[in-house]
Amino acid sequence: MSFDRQEKALREFKQIMADLVHLLRTSTRVQLAYMCWVNHARQQFVWESNSTNLPNVMFKDRVAFNHHFLDEYKGISEVVQLRIGEDIAKGKLAHYFDFVNAKYMLIIPFINKGETVALTVLESETELSLRDINDQLHAYNNAMVNVLDTYLEVVDLHEQQKEWEDYEQSLNGLDYRLHRVDILTRVLEEMQLFLPNGGACLIVPAMDNWSTVLTSKFAKKSPLLGLMMEDKSVAYDAIEKGHPVFNMHFNNNPKLISSKEGVVEGASYAIPLLIHDRRQAVIVTYDSDPLSFKESTKHKLTNLVRIASLAIQSVVKKTGMTDELFTENFGAVMTELWEAALNNEVKKTHSGKNVHTWFGLITPDNLSSLRTKHRLEDLHRIQKDFVTFLNPARHGTSGYIGFNSDYVYAFLIQSNDEAAVNTWMDSVRTKLAHGLKLSVGGTLDVSFKAGFTKLNPTDANAYQVLTKAKKALSEVVKNEELELFEA
Repeated sequence: MSFDRQEKALREFKQIMADLVHLLRTSTRVQLAYMCWVNHARQQFVWESNSTNLPNVMFKDRVAFNHHFLDEYKGISEVVQLRIGEDIAKGKLAHYFDFVNAKYMLIIPFINKGETVALTVLESETELSLRDINDQLHAYNNAMVNVLDTYLEVVDLHEQQKEWEDYEQSLNGLDYRLHRVDILTRVLEEMQLFLPNGGACLIVPAMDNWSTVLTSKFAKKSPLLGLMMEDKSVAYDAIEKGHPVFNMHFNNNPKLISSKEGVVEGASYAIPLLIHDRRQAVIVTYDSDPLSFKESTKHKLTNLVRIASLAIQSVVKKTGMTDELFTENFGAVMTELWEAALNNEVKKTHSGKNVHTWFGLITPDNLSSLRTKHRLEDLHRIQKDFVTFLNPARHGTSGYIGFNSDYVYAFLIQSNDEAAVNTWMDSVRTKLAHGLKLSVGGTLDVSFKAGFTKLNPTDANAYQVLTKAKKALSEVVKNEELELFEA
């Protein structure tokens, strides 16, 4: 329906332009009048309309600048008078065939926003006096301005209407039957459409702190995965207040998530995700162009999160809301979430992003001895200690720990440093030199074995990356002397 209305508006606009050209010809009593648009982008004259009582005139739809006599007049700002046969050769008037009647020509520019966007030409057998037809030209030019402004306004209204129709369609895609991670992944991708020079990222509570776990697939200059949320950041402010927060960034402040992220510029809009009034996540949107955050855009972003919240809330019971929704066992990021992050990061490697991303699996050594010495209840608390301790952000490296299975944890590390994985493991070994202090009391003498792979453009999806990591870990487990192995 919107498309039909826009087509109708275009037809009416073209009819009005034809009528104006015809009225100009008859009021000035010339034999031929025609108008063409000056398309600077395509270097063409595009014919809009013509009016004549001559039998030997025909125009093409469009002509290249350098193939038409109007080329040297395409930038004029005032009316130009020419004598045909003297100032311009009759042979250049390609719209005539058999003979050329006209002896005089008047070229009238139409200027919009300081640029000549159209030319109207009057051709006559008698000389035209600008003084005699000044009123007609003035009225014609005013009518052109008003008609063009009205048409552009109508087109803009139709585009805005279509924009809201598309937005409503995207909201319908947030189906409560989807997994909560799929819902939020869709939310991030929809948000990306409004942020041409930025992106969106998801921060959730995990590993006893809040961390960045997912960014939109086509985000530009996105924060590193695994950044630990700090006080006075945009994300922290939104979580603390419990409602959306808008910020302009000056002198690299405030930070989106952490002081360890790169340069921050433009503006950002952080929106907390509330499930049964509990703050379960925060989505930070950002763009280097602050003008991207119009009031209508803020409304769309906020509403996307609200609809996602309702969809997730509809399948989550209010009773028993003690656990975080985006972690599985022991405070580790849930499997579906790190898989979604992997799939997005695999796509980003194809865009030449100058960031290194690794994925791997890590497990405690001497597992049988550990299980023998501790009760089941204590083992659960010990695994939580493992997840909290292994968190790369606590070792000065951006990354996070995800759940894979009991005693086997996934890790995702992202850094500008090519040695980030080794740095993390060195820090783990150093801090374990005197054992791991347990929440159940005492100290545990433990070491870890890890296998990992670095993401590259040949990786197809998260499953392929996980398979490589499993093979790397199996090599480490087979070889008792190895602690770290890259596939």
